Amino acid sequence: MAGEVLGGCGAAAPSAPAVSTAPASPSVLPAPAGPATRTISIMVRGGQPSGETGRVKVALGTPVTLAVSSDVADTVHLHGYDKEAQIPAGETGSVSFTADIPGVFEVELHKSGLQLLQLQVN
Repeated sequence: MAGEVLGGCGAAAPSAPAVSTAPASPSVLPAPAGPATRTISIMVRGGQPSGETGRVKVALGTPVTLAVSSDVADTVHLHGYDKEAQIPAGETGSVSFTADIPGVFEVELHKSGLQLLQLQVN
């Protein structure tokens, strides 16, 4: 073992990885997330609504989708926003909007006059 040099504590340390000090490009930053869409689901069978009925509260500025299924053809109507959608028998109709008007608004089926819920926006 004569003449052999063994590395020890004095051996050279591996070099540290380079660190970039350049600022991150704005194009790689994630876009700010907007409010999540609030889906309100109602089913009407035999003239009786079920699901999210009664008074349903949503925050001002929330994107909302009213999804209404019915066993008979009808039209769902959101008062105050004057939004409506046809509901084919046995299928689902939907109304999408941003809850940007504060207040309490009735959601009904036109032909039957059935109130499904009251939407409270505040």
